[in-house]
Amino acid sequence: MIRLIKNLIFLCFIFFVGYIFGIKEVRFVKIISSSMEPTLIPGDRVIVIKNGVLKRYDIVLIEAPEGKKEILTKRIVGLPSETIEVKDGDVYINGEKLNEPYIKEKPDYQVLKTKIPDGSYFLLGDNRNKSEDSSVWGPVDNSFIKGRIICKYWPLKEFSFLKILPQFQKRMK
Repeated sequence: MIRLIKNLIFLCFIFFVGYIFGIKEVRFVKIISSSMEPTLIPGDRVIVIKNGVLKRYDIVLIEAPEGKKEILTKRIVGLPSETIEVKDGDVYINGEKLNEPYIKEKPDYQVLKTKIPDGSYFLLGDNRNKSEDSSVWGPVDNSFIKGRIICKYWPLKEFSFLKILPQFQKRMK
């Protein structure tokens, strides 16, 4: 009986690994820039999976939208069909101030009220004043988003799943 249970557990593990590596297209990436500090710092290593449903606060891996052959990490702050504005150091979505306790410092720039097109997202780095992001490029088409970061695995003592934490999320209607 115990052997049967062990075999079933092993079989489930094999199916899980097959699912993750086959269907989800897992990538292992080293962070090379400081644009996502303090959440991710240069040298951190993360696991990225193929896009699923993208939500506000997800951290994504993108291909630089301005033709550079760079892979960047940014946080989704604006969703398709929303209006976004950055003023007085705060981000506003459809006129409501966004709760952002994860940023390194408030932005010292302004972004005029912008309607995000369908199929596009507004992406910002957590290190707002040292990040080339949608504050420079504008909304980014979904085709540039290569995957969603699900966890930081290195350094090992800082292992964590990167998910939308309830204290960060402010309900947007």
